[in-house]
Amino acid sequence: MAQTGFGERFPARNSAVSKALAANVRRLRKERGWTQDDLAAETKVEQAAISLIENGRANPTLLMLESIARALDVAFIELFAAPARQRRPKDR
Repeated sequence: MAQTGFGERFPARNSAVSKALAANVRRLRKERGWTQDDLAAETKVEQAAISLIENGRANPTLLMLESIARALDVAFIELFAAPARQRRPKDR
């Protein structure tokens, strides 16, 4: 059986929802001062699974997302919140 490349096995997901999930999991984890290993231990998954989620290359189950939300002590929906837009100051 021929091996496929990483990008073929775990393609980047370019949807807005996937990007928001990736950014929010990373931000919430870092706000707590946790490593990917810490979050993985709290959710009882492999660190690689957390990495794939944070890099927009995973399609996690609802149960995994519930576990992540619980570990991060946030509402499930917060994992999908669109990031706040940064406003540029107007030139004066």
